[in-house]
Amino acid sequence: MFRRRIAAIGCGLLVAACHIEDHTPTGSRNDDEAIQHVLVEYTRGLSARDWPCVRELFWSEGTYEMALPTRNLVLPIDSARPRLLPAGEQGDGRSFDVRILRSDSRQEGDLAAVWLLTRRRLTSPAGVVIEADWTEHLVLRRVGGDWRILSIALAGGPRRRA
Repeated sequence: MFRRRIAAIGCGLLVAACHIEDHTPTGSRNDDEAIQHVLVEYTRGLSARDWPCVRELFWSEGTYEMALPTRNLVLPIDSARPRLLPAGEQGDGRSFDVRILRSDSRQEGDLAAVWLLTRRRLTSPAGVVIEADWTEHLVLRRVGGDWRILSIALAGGPRRRA
């Protein structure tokens, strides 16, 4: 009887000591879904070459940053359109496809940072395919309840694929 009592107390202490720890970052899971939605809309807008859709995802004074061999270039987002989208318009016989390969995000309160790896494929009307992987670092902020992109920094430039 004494051994059963000790075993029961030991089991009770063991159960009380074991609990699942939740290491969810400060933001809620809804915030993570909203951030992922912004990333998907960003790549979808680029693929569609829909600049108004892409521009709407940015904070009014968003920036695009690139490290060039001779200097670093920081542009207001409206000036970065030619760097983000290929020349031409929808229906010109070219196809442009942007796919997310990987995204790693971290959120603290109203600020989030995302490493985004995308594969961009441009096909000319003649069937020539140019494909490159882009690594970008995005900083997002919750503005008025919605997540907006504050800045994008291109990390190392596009890497062409064979």
